[in-house]
Amino acid sequence: MLLSRVWVQPPPNPEQEDIFSSSLGALFTDDTQNSHGTPGQSVVYHSPRYGDIALEIPRHPDVEEGRKLFAHYLWNAGVLAADAIESASNDEEEELDARKVQWNKKYWDMRGKDVLELGAGTALPSLISGLSAAHSVTITDHPYSPALVADTIAHNVLHNLKINLVADGSASEPRTKTAISIHGLTWGDPLFTSPTKYGKPSSPQPAKHSFDRIIVADCLWMPSQHTNIVKTIDSNLRAKQNGAQIQAQQSDSDEEEKEEGKPVPCALVIAGFHTGRSTVARFFKIATGSSSFPPTSSTHTLVDTPAASAREQPQTSDSDKDEDEEEETSKMRGTLRAAELFEVDVDCNVRPWLPSRAGEDKHGAKRWCVVGVLVRR
Repeated sequence: MLLSRVWVQPPPNPEQEDIFSSSLGALFTDDTQNSHGTPGQSVVYHSPRYGDIALEIPRHPDVEEGRKLFAHYLWNAGVLAADAIESASNDEEEELDARKVQWNKKYWDMRGKDVLELGAGTALPSLISGLSAAHSVTITDHPYSPALVADTIAHNVLHNLKINLVADGSASEPRTKTAISIHGLTWGDPLFTSPTKYGKPSSPQPAKHSFDRIIVADCLWMPSQHTNIVKTIDSNLRAKQNGAQIQAQQSDSDEEEKEEGKPVPCALVIAGFHTGRSTVARFFKIATGSSSFPPTSSTHTLVDTPAASAREQPQTSDSDKDEDEEEETSKMRGTLRAAELFEVDVDCNVRPWLPSRAGEDKHGAKRWCVVGVLVRR
């Protein structure tokens, strides 16, 4: 379903190899593609509401630091995030049977919100946020990322939103009133930097705790960065909404009902299982300080899946880390709370999140992404 929205634009005079490479998904249906595009070329994402969005794929990096970032693809987590944002950021009522996942507007509606995306790559979720009338969208990637070094993000913004972020005298009618900015950002470091001048601070700097939504799409595959991602979320997620301090969700049912439907500042985390379920579980354990997570929302239609037994739960350990890193992890552990945590596949089927699934092979795992909504305690 979702993957049919992504297609490779053929060259003007395609050769046999071009036709073959653009048809891999149709030819090998048992092996789900979890990344799309060829570094340095482009793909098209078809948005049901906004039409075709042409995405330049970041070129393959020249330096080792950039190659380790894997920004030179469009990943399924970005496609899923785009669908969630677009679906939730409008007032049209969808029939419950029209789709298997119902995205909660309380978390995914971007209208009027200040949005930050981490590790943006092609920046598809940011582009959809802009088209969905976000108040502002701040797009970031690592300073070494080819998405920044080669101006790929700036190209995608200009091509799809008609917003030129370079003052060169050219002008066109923008497709959105959303304020767009691009920065370099190293996770764990509060400094936003110039996208074109490595290490030079951006001016002005985004204020601390100034974002209503933080998009984290396919950024969990490096365990060494989990604490830094939590630190960046904690530094940038807004602490207040409509002038009132956001309170942690109470166990009392009356309190939960009172909070139902209200917009809540949150981090929207979507990730594939590239380096295993235990890696993803480790991130949520650090972020929430717990291995116990909320049940899947009743608004979702669940598919039947076998439950994991206690012996299948991964035993994560931080014993291999040095003392400084362990101290930093301890400071950040439990900073956030998981308001929602579940899994969605490429056909929009929904099932509960499990840190371990007996019998799941790599081909099955490629179909699924974990979706987490993290809020302040």
